[in-house]
Amino acid sequence: MKKLKIFDLINGAALIVFSLLIVFPFIILINQSFMSNETIMSEGYTLFPKEIVFHAYNYLLVENAFIYKGLFVSVFITSVGTLFCLCFTCSLAFGLSKKHLPYRKFITIVVLITMFFSGGLIPNYLLITAMGLKDSLLSLIVPVLISPWYMFLIRNFFMEIPHEIEESAQMDGATEYYILWKIVVPISLPAIATIGLFYMVWHWNSWFPASIYLDSQSKFPLQLVLKQIISNLDVSDKGESTETLDRIMRLPEESVKAAATLITSLPIVCVYPFIQKYFVKGIVVGSIKG
Repeated sequence: MKKLKIFDLINGAALIVFSLLIVFPFIILINQSFMSNETIMSEGYTLFPKEIVFHAYNYLLVENAFIYKGLFVSVFITSVGTLFCLCFTCSLAFGLSKKHLPYRKFITIVVLITMFFSGGLIPNYLLITAMGLKDSLLSLIVPVLISPWYMFLIRNFFMEIPHEIEESAQMDGATEYYILWKIVVPISLPAIATIGLFYMVWHWNSWFPASIYLDSQSKFPLQLVLKQIISNLDVSDKGESTETLDRIMRLPEESVKAAATLITSLPIVCVYPFIQKYFVKGIVVGSIKG
């Protein structure tokens, strides 16, 4: 019993230290976003800044008001993209979970190949252009409707559901669509919520496809807008007026980067607590069912 208590104390202390190591960089990031150039130069990274200023947030949220349009675009792409990804992923996974599906093995192999081999950037660009999706928000959603890895995870989860449940529904006249969306999906909600969180984070953080497929700045997502704002801090090659150059040069570049990181992270951090219970349950169920 005494050995067990000692182990619990050591284990608890190790977990506390590990948690602090994880939280520490975020505290530094938050403090840095409220620091001035002089403070950063004199104190560097610190937990307790002597002076708190809002120059970085004023530059991002007030002087660059078009950031809110980028926020709206990111919210739209993330919500609509995640919804469509889950619908298509669950539909394909449900079909491939049926052993009686014609050409099931062939389709599975085709999907599996896409996990290891990609067509490349140029073929994807030519395909998006040929489909008429260039400079459209659909170019950020359609090419990633199904992730093979997530599809196989959901398929394996569907295959673990007892067939007697579906057979009972079929005897009552239920169609395959009804079985999928009214029976299978509610049962698999923890696993689907887990995959949905991964899709959501991917869509929210994605900026490179937008920089390739989008031409109109009004359609840029938040991440790409912030990237351009931070790039504007480099004025070495810009023909701006002396007053503008002086104002930009006084901006704390590192603070702007830290504030931009916090702005892009905050929405996901706010959403996560609402789906945490499904996320944890999905991981536990997945570990049991293999």
